[in-house]
Amino acid sequence: MSTIVPLSIRKAGEQLRARSLSATQLVTQAIATADRLDRELNVFAARTDSTRLLEITGQIDRRLDAGDEVGPLAGIPLTIKDIFGTHDLPTTASSKVLAGHQTGVDAVAVSRLRSAGGVVMGKSQTHEFAYGPTTNNDYAGPSRNPWNPNHVPGGSSGGSAIAIATGICMGATGSDTGGSIRTPSALCGISGLKPTYGLVSKRGALSLAWSLDTAGPMSRSVDDLAFLLEAMAGFDAEDPGSVKVTLPRYSEVVSQSPERLRIGVPAHYYLEGVDEEVRAAFESSLDLLRALGHSIETMVLPHLKYALGAELAILAAEASAYHRDRMRARADDFSSNVRRELDAGMSVLATDYLLGQRVRRLICKDFAEVFTKVDMLVTPTVPIVAPGIGESTVTINGVKVQALDALWRNVFPTNLSGSPTLCLPNGFSGSRLPISLQLIGRNFDEATLLRLGVQLQKYTDWHQRTPPGA
Repeated sequence: MSTIVPLSIRKAGEQLRARSLSATQLVTQAIATADRLDRELNVFAARTDSTRLLEITGQIDRRLDAGDEVGPLAGIPLTIKDIFGTHDLPTTASSKVLAGHQTGVDAVAVSRLRSAGGVVMGKSQTHEFAYGPTTNNDYAGPSRNPWNPNHVPGGSSGGSAIAIATGICMGATGSDTGGSIRTPSALCGISGLKPTYGLVSKRGALSLAWSLDTAGPMSRSVDDLAFLLEAMAGFDAEDPGSVKVTLPRYSEVVSQSPERLRIGVPAHYYLEGVDEEVRAAFESSLDLLRALGHSIETMVLPHLKYALGAELAILAAEASAYHRDRMRARADDFSSNVRRELDAGMSVLATDYLLGQRVRRLICKDFAEVFTKVDMLVTPTVPIVAPGIGESTVTINGVKVQALDALWRNVFPTNLSGSPTLCLPNGFSGSRLPISLQLIGRNFDEATLLRLGVQLQKYTDWHQRTPPGA
């Protein structure tokens, strides 16, 4: 394993500026890893030409040699989920429907990452149109979990998660409508952040369900997430969902360990139907939190029992409305599972959609009330480890359940509430598949989530482990 792969963004930046490492070295290593693993794991929908990448890094190295100021992500290899527009690569949502589609411009989040100096390695595979939690794809083929290629990487940001876990890149964009940053981060053993709804502009990215969609970063460590979020976050007057708030310097505040926090465990929902190994890892994380001086108490969010119906009604109706014209013109070109979901969404009644939004308001109120009593909530990210590719059911503690239901059960509620949600690895199963912890915070208080995540990763090394062959 190369000594370059496990570097953090912070350490890489320090070495680049000290000139003990060059941007060309860093990206050359990333290119070699991509060449070796892309086809086996199905990471990329499109890749930036290697000659062009070396031209970009050569310019960065010359600026560093001259002592010029460069951005905080200068020379850092990044991957962009294939729903974010890019001026130089196709944006296809891993779909036959958009094969060869060119936006000609960068999405705002991509533009901000490039302005910070990030080097875009390519466009990562997604579950088609980001509509699914596995990144199994009729058109592009299944993407594969780097810890065991016979298992799913999670979705819909599966390609981004694989690229980070294997060291192809150090950061990536993801989108999260029902857990699509957190599910693949959890199953691939990396860190991921769904920011507060409205913190990161979605302009220039393809939508799934506009009132739930959130753009955010994925990386190996929580400290890395702080650098990526700092570049991506900020008000965008042309994005109707964007919110203007005062932003901290996330890369600086994460170095400050949080004061004693009151942490809630909503056991009545999030711990129901959790695999024994996942629960054991969760209990170990609670023990660590207590040892660090934080208090733990059980909390109740009474309306979560209605959350699934609300999420399904809202997501299905908005997704089908967004894709209505494409379905009329090219329905046969959609993957079978996505077409089935879009067909079902066409049958959602306006009354169902509005009832879903009413329930959503009740759930938002539940979260707001809980955060008057505690500083954050902690749960398992996903109640199972990665299922096998094509595995439709899984057995949890002797009970057979639908794999798709298990994959998104614990993640989608904060898409309804809009709450910022961080996930980070907290163990491995006996089969050597990653397990993950989820932290949920107050709206626009990403700083506290990141600070606690960094504190936890000072005392654990799960995030430093790399898959076999990476």
